[in-house]
Amino acid sequence: MNGIALEFQGSMLLNLVANYQENNMLKRIHIRHFALAEDLVVEFQSGLNILTGETGAGKSILVGAIGAVLGGRVYTEVIRTGFDRASVEAIFEISSLHRLQNLLHERGLPVNDELIVRREIVAKGNARAFVNDRSVTIATLGDIGAYLVDIHGQHQHQSLLRKETHRFFIDAFGRLQRELNKTKEAFRAVEELEKERRTLLRRQKELNTKKELYEFQSREIGEAAPGAGEDEKLEEEARVLSNIEKLFALSSELETIFSGGEKNLLGLSSDAEQRLKEVGLISNEIKKLSEEFASARILVDETARSVEEFKNNLEFDAERLEEVEARLSLLGSLKKKYGGTLDAVIAYQEEIIASLSLQDNVDFELEKINNRRSALLKEYASASEALSVSRKKAAAKMEKAVQEQLAQLGMPAIRYQVRFELREESSGIYSKEDQNFFGDEYGFDQIEFFISPNPGEDFKPLSKIASGGEISRIMLALKNILAEIDEIPTLVFDEVDSGVSGRIAQAVGRSISDLAKSHQILCITHLAQIASQGDSHYAVEKFVEGDRTFTQISALDNSQRVEAIARLMGGETITETVRESARQLIDESRQN
Repeated sequence: MNGIALEFQGSMLLNLVANYQENNMLKRIHIRHFALAEDLVVEFQSGLNILTGETGAGKSILVGAIGAVLGGRVYTEVIRTGFDRASVEAIFEISSLHRLQNLLHERGLPVNDELIVRREIVAKGNARAFVNDRSVTIATLGDIGAYLVDIHGQHQHQSLLRKETHRFFIDAFGRLQRELNKTKEAFRAVEELEKERRTLLRRQKELNTKKELYEFQSREIGEAAPGAGEDEKLEEEARVLSNIEKLFALSSELETIFSGGEKNLLGLSSDAEQRLKEVGLISNEIKKLSEEFASARILVDETARSVEEFKNNLEFDAERLEEVEARLSLLGSLKKKYGGTLDAVIAYQEEIIASLSLQDNVDFELEKINNRRSALLKEYASASEALSVSRKKAAAKMEKAVQEQLAQLGMPAIRYQVRFELREESSGIYSKEDQNFFGDEYGFDQIEFFISPNPGEDFKPLSKIASGGEISRIMLALKNILAEIDEIPTLVFDEVDSGVSGRIAQAVGRSISDLAKSHQILCITHLAQIASQGDSHYAVEKFVEGDRTFTQISALDNSQRVEAIARLMGGETITETVRESARQLIDESRQN
């Protein structure tokens, strides 16, 4: 919503933020056995929801319950007497909260237009939390709650009190997306190169560790110089040399079979061939067999010659057998060490030669990467410095705008300041004056909002301001300045009217009303000037039934609202004059 809203002007902007607000809000809360709330259901509306009631009526119960269901700290003392557990369930409309939807998706939680969150506090045992009926940790509930509600008045769920959000607000206020994108691109380029560099350095370290081993292994395999299939040939040669006598005897027997004596295979096969030819001249059936036998006869002749040649070449060589067996033993040792086969040995040698070659080139590759890195770091420094300049201009404008808002809210003495710092880090990617500083995709600026509460007092971090009412009005000022870019849809203001009255109360009321054009607001107040600005009004009341005390919250119609505001103006005794003043106050608020 925010990026689009910044492009709209006038009525178009008002329509857009109104639509955003209706699509993102706290719709309903159900509180059971929580303090004085036995079974309390409240349905809220968009815009400004006013809650009024006497001190002690239970307004703080509602704030505490909202804080609990958003993952805030809660103690078992809130469990209503007589019960062993308390629960709070809230339903939010989140159809336009895309960042929250992304978070839910990342956590494996169901994503719908409605989000149902529930917190159970038990007297004995661990508290439980649920999101869309899925069990989650309290920490996850807190992460989700940070996208839904800011509670102002107590130090709970206040996004502006978290230092890490301040940079986001400055960037959004200054509309610095273009500068941010350039910085992100430059940072990611450095990151990618760093991955290459780390991979190369890791490889270099591995190579340095294994260099001597690789050199020994390469030398060992190289000196042996194994050939592909060499072991198979040698194994056959060894078998022959080891069985010379047997082979000679078998070859001699074969010679006798083929050509020895009066009747031998060659002679008989020759006679058989002649007879088959003669029969084949008479019978075509035998003629085919005769031709086939002639081919077999040739095979017998060739086999006889081969056997004779084999026998004549047989010669026992003890020295050669010893050489072959020694060579096979060497190759067997290599196979056992380097992969199990001779092909694996040869492949491993090629691999370690390549690794040793890479080591020779690694210094050159590192030098190339370091040169590229220096250039990319300069680009990052240039982009992040330009972003920092733009941020400081935006911060100056924000300081002035917040100061004006604070003056209107009756706090002219408070001074607001945006501070920029660098965080020294030895491995940081931003360098200045021979020092390294932290930098990431958002640049190197460490940004924090500071406040000086009173004249003469030092500036203090915004998170250190103590007064609840003071914090609420400071937050109101900041929220109004940042209304267009603040993505948290629901704001709760408690104690915002502390210490103000008259003209300042009217200014606070108008400021809250303006903020309600872009956010859903729940505002607890004791002042008619603020209550009259509401779009919806709820009365918080405490009553006794039997021997138990209860808190109830009721939505008021127009006439009841007049009575409630008149009571704020005139106390218990309400005259018609006071009622008329209340009506007039409501009418004036509608005209603003």
